[in-house]
Amino acid sequence: MMELVNLLESFGDQMIEHLWLPVIVWTLFAFPITVFLHKRESLEPVYHYHSRTALLLVLPLGVLGANLMDFIFSTTQVAGEGMFIVIQNPITVTGSTAEPSVLSGLSNPTFWIAAISLIVGLVAAGLVLKLVVHFIQLKNMEKDLNFSPLADNRNLMNNLPSASEKYQSTLIAYSDDTSIPFTYGWLTTKIVVPTDLKKQSSSLAMAVQHELIHIKNRDFLLNSFLVIIKSLFWFHPLIHDLYNSRKEYREVICDSEVLANKQFSQKKYASLLFELAKRDQQQKLALSMAVNPSSLKKRIKIMSDKNSLSMNVRSSFIITIFAASLLTLTISCTDMSQDGITNSEVEQTQSQMSTMSSNASPLYVVNGEVWDKTKSNKDKLSRLKPKYIKSIDVIKGEKATSEYGEKGKNGVLKMTILNPDKAFTDLKKTAPQKPIEGSKSKDGDFFVAVENMPELVGGLASLQQIMTYPEEASEAGAEGRVIVQFIVDKEGNVVNPSIIKGAHKSLNEEALRVVRQADFKPGTQNGNPVRVQYSLPISFKLSKDDTES
Repeated sequence: MMELVNLLESFGDQMIEHLWLPVIVWTLFAFPITVFLHKRESLEPVYHYHSRTALLLVLPLGVLGANLMDFIFSTTQVAGEGMFIVIQNPITVTGSTAEPSVLSGLSNPTFWIAAISLIVGLVAAGLVLKLVVHFIQLKNMEKDLNFSPLADNRNLMNNLPSASEKYQSTLIAYSDDTSIPFTYGWLTTKIVVPTDLKKQSSSLAMAVQHELIHIKNRDFLLNSFLVIIKSLFWFHPLIHDLYNSRKEYREVICDSEVLANKQFSQKKYASLLFELAKRDQQQKLALSMAVNPSSLKKRIKIMSDKNSLSMNVRSSFIITIFAASLLTLTISCTDMSQDGITNSEVEQTQSQMSTMSSNASPLYVVNGEVWDKTKSNKDKLSRLKPKYIKSIDVIKGEKATSEYGEKGKNGVLKMTILNPDKAFTDLKKTAPQKPIEGSKSKDGDFFVAVENMPELVGGLASLQQIMTYPEEASEAGAEGRVIVQFIVDKEGNVVNPSIIKGAHKSLNEEALRVVRQADFKPGTQNGNPVRVQYSLPISFKLSKDDTES
């Protein structure tokens, strides 16, 4: 049961990073833009149309981009350099962290995020399946229709604008089973018209011309993608608002183009819209000039504006594509700063694992199981990707030996791994073994990367022995992570230590005090000792008894 809970927690973590975070970022951008568009209905219809189209396309593209960026990063990710120390309050000795239970797993937010994600996925799958059924219905309906090229309908062609001549090969059919004209088809787009319109030459010509505009703009293909997006992100109210309002402006643009050549009467065209709006639209995937009756007032109002298409459509499209690309890139590159354990902390811990000798390394306990201190096991743990590591806990001193005996004399490193079967097969690549070119600071006073980085004499134990939890911080219940940056000079001395990320004042002072006493084996470049910049994160954590008292 616990394995299932851990699996769901891992899935929840993945969903936060790969789905919900991009959705949240998209919402933060899309909401104010949508509000602005609703308040500025006087903007050109093409602006409204392209802006809404871009926002709808950006969400799935942003989600895909975020996953692609994660894939690119994961394929190039290698173990880094550094150290990480976790200091437990030495004043109160408590037991080690309890093994995770089913109850604690059920109280974890990631478990419920996983459950919600599964429900969202199941509903989305059902809606996509429903679209497939609608498409099959369209294809079945096609078998009962008698399509013919527009060129064979001479009376109709004579009533269409001259620009429609290039659509003579477009297929058209009349049906008693449909009440409104519609267009469908990805490669070969076809028009289906109610039989009763065939007797009204003027109405038929206006309806067919409207559908020809849809064909010219390839609206059916784009609309098919957007319907799928609406089905996949069915849970988001902004998606529905953008899709429905975009559909209105799509029809507004078609209306304006139909009336642009003055061949059709605006009054008769408006009457046709009123008539069709009263009828039911049976085909959900098809495009129809009949939309929600509540939008007719807006369509007719815009129709009366002679300058409704004065703006350059191509300019609007280019501007929108540029903005959409920029927004997609922003969503794709957005990373999440997780509470608690962070990627840098994990990687610094792993780096320390990989450089320790077998005699000096701590005892590894993974998901409650003691691991042997073999090179293979150390390699696996040092190459675990942070996304699979739920928690890391370091136990030292009497606390470690009382629980694990002689094996814990060098400390105990306890790790809780999510989805271990996948975690230990999806490891980071090992760093290539090749000479490192030294990387100097801008002023050339020290190196930031060298062939052989400085090594702490005596290992972590040398600092742990002199580290104490400040009484002032303990009384205040203060915890936190302090990062100290300093230079290790050519003699291995610590020079100019400073806090680059602080916590409580007393914790900062304790971190600086301990770092000043550290003794290093100097780093070397081309066989010569050099000055190297170093950063040391130190986490101060109170035991549960201290935090509750």
